[in-house]
Amino acid sequence: MKSVTVTTVIKKRLAEPVTLPARPRLWMIQEDLVLFGGIRSCAPCPAVVILKEDPHAFMDQQWQYYLAAGNYAMDLEDVYLLLDRALAFANQTGFRKAGSPKADYFHNKDLNCKPPNLDKVRSDVRNVLTGTPQYSLLQTLKAMVGLTKTIIQRKTEFMAARSTFTSLLTTASNVLNVWTFDSLKPPPLKPGRSYPRDISKVNPDDYLYMPERDREKFLVANIVNNAGEVVQFPRGGLYSWTNDNTPYSFLPHISNHSYGDVLYPLANLLPITANAPIPSPYRFE
Repeated sequence: MKSVTVTTVIKKRLAEPVTLPARPRLWMIQEDLVLFGGIRSCAPCPAVVILKEDPHAFMDQQWQYYLAAGNYAMDLEDVYLLLDRALAFANQTGFRKAGSPKADYFHNKDLNCKPPNLDKVRSDVRNVLTGTPQYSLLQTLKAMVGLTKTIIQRKTEFMAARSTFTSLLTTASNVLNVWTFDSLKPPPLKPGRSYPRDISKVNPDDYLYMPERDREKFLVANIVNNAGEVVQFPRGGLYSWTNDNTPYSFLPHISNHSYGDVLYPLANLLPITANAPIPSPYRFE
């Protein structure tokens, strides 16, 4: 079965216009200068951000189908590559690792093997998250250790450091408990819909959440270049609803909920006001 044929089938099954619900609170992941103090040394490379060091989110049959549904404007072979073991999100745990085949429901092969898994819980810079702000003692201790190092290195004046220490000890929230899909459950469907049994039967309109309506539940893959710009990931698809004529590649924000919450420092996030537009996942000079 040719992937272009399957992709054409998927494109024909787009949803009717829907009334959008009130969006949740959003935060944007800041860029390299804030996160790392400069452009990451690997640039140009994927602008990934580690939300949690955990490799237990497996992309099984229905999650592979959901990836195809969310990227219906991409060629199916390019969607498959989002789970390649050498790109960005399934490093050494994805498809095409020599000697370690993975259950591949794009091509219906190696189905007796384990499915690919994401080696970490990730997003990318300039993506939006939602969740619940809360306090983490561990995050406070990490911040204090970092501040102590800057004092020792004489990068911070004592009075400024004292004020920061006080702030760290009195803050009510210092992490975002990030909303993620639970990899242990299949992607949610609309009422009355059923899960496809073959990738040719994938219908984007069957799913409860999709990137057009629920951007905070999906990451947009992007790249940081040597100039510090944040640009599109290769082989993305064009969607009229983005209104920017720029290719997009989507992956769900997903984790294995049995391994605990995904807690990410609020200091690395920029709050988005309720009426502000969702920021572009790209920034060109």
